[in-house]
Amino acid sequence: MEVIREEFINGFCRTTNETRTVCCEYEKNEAGEWKLTFMDCAHERCVNTGACEIFRQAHELEQK
Repeated sequence: MEVIREEFINGFCRTTNETRTVCCEYEKNEAGEWKLTFMDCAHERCVNTGACEIFRQAHELEQK
């Protein structure tokens, strides 16, 4: 059975120049670790991903 966790992160988006709430989905793998699988902000195409606080927070939540 696949376990999915949903988290919402609030933060400032440099690309849209506004505060956003981003929905993130995490899946638990066979080793029991959480892996970020989806963010509804199109971070894979974003030019500011490297400096994005929302993206950083999303990856920090993988550890929880």
